[in-house]
Amino acid sequence: MSKRKKPYEFRFEGEGNDRRIYASFHDHYHCPHEVEISEELHSELVLLNRSVRNIESEEERHGDCRDLTEEEQAQCGALTNPSAEVEALNNLLIKQLRLAFLELPTVQARRYLLAHEYGYSYVEIARMEGCSIHAVKKSLVIAKKNLQKILRNRVPEIPSKFGSK
Repeated sequence: MSKRKKPYEFRFEGEGNDRRIYASFHDHYHCPHEVEISEELHSELVLLNRSVRNIESEEERHGDCRDLTEEEQAQCGALTNPSAEVEALNNLLIKQLRLAFLELPTVQARRYLLAHEYGYSYVEIARMEGCSIHAVKKSLVIAKKNLQKILRNRVPEIPSKFGSK
């Protein structure tokens, strides 16, 4: 997770259709505020944060490689365009993962995404969900096992040399 300070934090109350989301932040004068936000706005803010983190980490990883040739960029670890086979396999895996998430219980799916997709810590998720850290950890372990079980029958085994040149 990025070391920059988050501009706001989320707090959740209730479950299902009664769930309410609040965003807490400090204004220019460092005065704290909290406002209720919609699920849609929350999703957009989470995606925005993720995009910013991705850009920051991308710049950290590859900032020194921009003026190099493609071969030199590959040597220093810069991103290269994947082959058509690798891209097709990635698309298949992503599609199967999305379908698998639809089979998870709502709480497991939400906590798994908050931890692994959006980078929230167990403590942050526990605070958002109004539960214990232990409950978050247990939920994530069970979600991972459930996803593995679901995907085991759907995703083909990938040869170890697949996509290499």
